[in-house]
Amino acid sequence: MDAVVAIGSDLDLRGVLTRIVEASCQLTDAEYGVLGIVDDDGAFVDLVPNRVVADRFQEIGRMPLGEGLIGLVPQQRRTIRVGQVDEHPVSTGSFPDGHPAIESFLGAPVLVRNQAFGHLYLGNKRGGAEFTATDEALVEALAGAAGAMIDNARTFEAVEWRRRWLAGTAEVGGDLSGTMRVQEALDELVVSLRELCGARLVAYVRVDEDLLEIRQLAGKAEVAPRVVERHGDTIRHVTSSRVPERLPEKHGRATLVVPVHTRLAGSGVIVVDRAHETPSLQGVMLDLVTVTATQLGLILDRDQALRDRAQLLVAKDRDRIARDLHDLVIQRLFATGMQLQGARSLDVDELRARVDSTISDLDLAIKELRAAIFELGTGTGRPLLEDVRSLLGEYVGVLGFQPVLRVQGPVDRALVPEAGAHVLTTLREALSNVARHAGAASVVVELTASSAWFRLRVSDDGVGFDPATVCHGNGTGNLRTRAEDLGGHLELGSAPGQGTQLEWIIPAVG
Repeated sequence: MDAVVAIGSDLDLRGVLTRIVEASCQLTDAEYGVLGIVDDDGAFVDLVPNRVVADRFQEIGRMPLGEGLIGLVPQQRRTIRVGQVDEHPVSTGSFPDGHPAIESFLGAPVLVRNQAFGHLYLGNKRGGAEFTATDEALVEALAGAAGAMIDNARTFEAVEWRRRWLAGTAEVGGDLSGTMRVQEALDELVVSLRELCGARLVAYVRVDEDLLEIRQLAGKAEVAPRVVERHGDTIRHVTSSRVPERLPEKHGRATLVVPVHTRLAGSGVIVVDRAHETPSLQGVMLDLVTVTATQLGLILDRDQALRDRAQLLVAKDRDRIARDLHDLVIQRLFATGMQLQGARSLDVDELRARVDSTISDLDLAIKELRAAIFELGTGTGRPLLEDVRSLLGEYVGVLGFQPVLRVQGPVDRALVPEAGAHVLTTLREALSNVARHAGAASVVVELTASSAWFRLRVSDDGVGFDPATVCHGNGTGNLRTRAEDLGGHLELGSAPGQGTQLEWIIPAVG
């Protein structure tokens, strides 16, 4: 009864499991004890030891394989008691390096709602004795009580995770006035999600046909392109099917790929890489990441709607100006010219020459106004991002693969059109160099815009080179000159066998 009270005095799941193992060892006088937690397929995903064997886990270095007596307990779903382990017919007779020798054994399944949560294993009753029938009955009773305690702890863990999720995302997106605030809200969302899930990284990936763009990222930036490339097929499948996928990883980890539904902002997914997913959070975590994806989609749609509205207002203003120029200014100037032209026959030769000159000036003014009207009606061309995507699409056949695009900040509004043209020329030269010299299997293109700087970074995993021994050609010199002419600079890094990184940085002047 004291043991049952002890394990029920903690709502933290890990604390409950530790108390179960320690109480079992005390009740049976076992030297070693461990609770192996299993997944839906019966594979071990975590181990909770007693204090005596906790330090030995680093020496063993791997999960049990479910062989011998370890596997007999889940197979028969009942308590197994063995006096001499080496004499039992299913015993393998060997242990991993660092594992203590086990002479007597007592194992029992721990069931939660008739489903196997894990298995409790005890070894070596102190004093060299064998485990008794009383020990077996005590462990069975404790395992039964533990199932109810674990169920309560798992429920509490799920509720607590939901509470933390609500607290972490409640204020995100409350104020979306301005592009930078939208970017901050999206960054806050992925950072909060990474902390909640205990993930290696969380990324919002925009999918444009075969092109994958990393738009928001929380975690290790250097591993993000590899993660996106590794799960590229899954990302595209989730985007088209709009069904989230859970990819199990080792040691209680899972990667979640969840679609982001939008009406205006294009297709995309949230990738939660190697989330720490306890059994009680499997369904909950995927559901709440899906809700987060919905929230992110709403923010993106609102941002895109504001952009479209701003562009529509500009277009309407252009039309109004063009209409006013045509209906008022041009017609008035044309009428003035007609009046002056009609006065030619009434004036002397000197006045006639002056009128001719005035008419020529008016004709020139009309031509200039027509040019202004045409320019107002056509606009300034495509956004920079569209041009970059088109350029990357051109190089798929040249490179033999689709480059990964990563975008951070208001790239489309960071530069004037003239500087954007330099960006495209630089990117084309960099991709051509990769195709000619790198022998790469992947390329990552990063566009980063802040209030002060614009950065283009092109990284490949090719053969690389030694900058101290390789002379740079005219292409690299031209790129350096372009950057310097705009007040920026070029950085080139490489090493044999480690790929090449090109960074082209200029002031943000848009």
